[in-house]
Amino acid sequence: MSANVARYYWRGEGPLWKVYWLYGVLGSNALALILLWLMQRGAMDSGWFQLVLLVLAVYTVWIVVSVWRCAFNVRNPLYGHMARALTVAWAINALFILGFLELQVLARVL
Repeated sequence: MSANVARYYWRGEGPLWKVYWLYGVLGSNALALILLWLMQRGAMDSGWFQLVLLVLAVYTVWIVVSVWRCAFNVRNPLYGHMARALTVAWAINALFILGFLELQVLARVL
């Protein structure tokens, strides 16, 4: 993803469907699959796992802010309200998942 595209959505200028479904759902799931693959290979205490976790955290901040700001770039404002409600749930879920994964890594190291 280029910096211009990232900035475009960060400023709330893009269509909601695209930032939500393509970058949000598909992008986040792709990163989550990489994490799952690393976990299955027993690499939770590796630098790669920490790097992907960091990338996922930064990406999540970007996508949550972008979806929030693009929420009302729709014909029906109901979709904007739904997107914002789901974004709050998404952010809370991401905090818990990333936090618990990091705690699990710390427990393995200590």
